[in-house]
Amino acid sequence: MGTHFRRLSCALGVVAVVGVLCPAASFAGDPDCSQEGPFTPFETIDGDNPVTMQNGRVVELRASNTSKCAWGRISYGTPGEEIWTDRKDPSANQHEGFLGYTRIDSGSAKYTEAFKNDGKVMRACGSSQGVIECTGWF
Repeated sequence: MGTHFRRLSCALGVVAVVGVLCPAASFAGDPDCSQEGPFTPFETIDGDNPVTMQNGRVVELRASNTSKCAWGRISYGTPGEEIWTDRKDPSANQHEGFLGYTRIDSGSAKYTEAFKNDGKVMRACGSSQGVIECTGWF
């Protein structure tokens, strides 16, 4: 619960105060990443991908085997809703959170920047109307 509570507290802080950054947040993607040859991985650990929230928003982890990178996408949303990715070593309990954190600024969808997943697992998380949902780890 500790990690989830810190992540939730940080997310609420970012929503409530524009310009406040979470300590573990990384907003710029990894420089060697591209979104070339994107696919949606379905064989995830501990959850589904994509995840459809109760209000119809879709949170999805996208990946590229070419660049060994992954990114998050939220779709069917409205401006202000959030998307980010988390990354961890498969054998670790702790993870890096809020990678590529961004919000839908216009339209109904938004992607995060891409981050290296080579040797690590990643998931996408989205926030809509105060509810946070995450995909499984891939």
